[in-house]
Amino acid sequence: MGADQLTIVNLSHLAWERKLFQRPQQLMSRFAAMGDDVSYFALVGLRRYMEMPLEQRIITGNSLMAQNLPFMPLAKRFAPSRALTMALLRAKAAAPLRNAAKGRRVLWLQNPAYIESIDKLPHDLVVYDVMDPFAAFRTSDPKVAEREERVLRKADIVFTGGRSLHTQVEHRHAHAHCFPSGIDFDHFARAAGEGQIPADIAKLEKPILGYFGAVDERIDWKLIETLCRERRHWSVVFLGPLVLIPEIPIKEPNFHWLGAKSYDALPDYLRAFDVCLIPWLVNDLTRFMSPTKTPEYLAAGRPVVSTPIPDVAADYANEVLIADTAEKYVQACTTALMRGIGSANKPSQSRTWDEIAREMRGLVLEALNR
Repeated sequence: MGADQLTIVNLSHLAWERKLFQRPQQLMSRFAAMGDDVSYFALVGLRRYMEMPLEQRIITGNSLMAQNLPFMPLAKRFAPSRALTMALLRAKAAAPLRNAAKGRRVLWLQNPAYIESIDKLPHDLVVYDVMDPFAAFRTSDPKVAEREERVLRKADIVFTGGRSLHTQVEHRHAHAHCFPSGIDFDHFARAAGEGQIPADIAKLEKPILGYFGAVDERIDWKLIETLCRERRHWSVVFLGPLVLIPEIPIKEPNFHWLGAKSYDALPDYLRAFDVCLIPWLVNDLTRFMSPTKTPEYLAAGRPVVSTPIPDVAADYANEVLIADTAEKYVQACTTALMRGIGSANKPSQSRTWDEIAREMRGLVLEALNR
């Protein structure tokens, strides 16, 4: 074991899966590559757990283990079932921490729902990595704001996933650091070059305006409907899993939802896009978010059109076309098509996930050594 090797136990609200490789997965994969011992745990619904047998427990190399655990039946409604769910989670999470060297045990949280676990798990440092404004989700527990305040009091270090989120936290914690979304540049830059295009998107009429990511309550469906109706010869394509919505409310013939795709396959699909979309509503939920997809789209040299998400406007105003109404959005997409596809592009303000992970890890070591 190296002198500065860390044992990291990450408790997250995001399942570890091959079709959504997000901030937690990007960071934890890199910590493991640096030699740290990483264990990742997430809770998923029982039905979803049964539908993902190959992703219930994933071991990558010698130092990364990810385990998705199920909520017990009715856990979100009944306290005893919830308590049993959390007890089982803590039993799994405690093992790597008990076996780790004292002084190097890091408990890494990405959701305030795990507040009760902090005092019940052995650790030397608590990191709270703030990804989302949890209180703004329509399905959030009413107690989420109070739980987050408690996590902030317990945390030794706080990281935030964007500048708008950071403004909500920086005055509440002495060691808050802003780390907006990073980019796996080499992965997405592949889309700027020649290569294969998957059959299910290759057969669609050009031009193709595409979106990838979670398909959820953030999407402005009225905007998408307007785009489809105003430009019926365009193909509007969505890639990604449905999250907390039962179905997509778009019936236009030129709208195509192709389902969730693996992270490895995304550059091949992105290669087929002529314009990339960030069609989010601007509300209490999205005004504090920094979409990871923005630099990923740009890495492929694609023109990008977004609604006025504050972090997108602040960080990428020179690279991204921004429109605040459905009619202006359609016109911005027309302008984007006229601009055409460029070469692979890494915006100067974007950092790679490798750079972010190294800096985060340095801050963690610094705090442990204090």
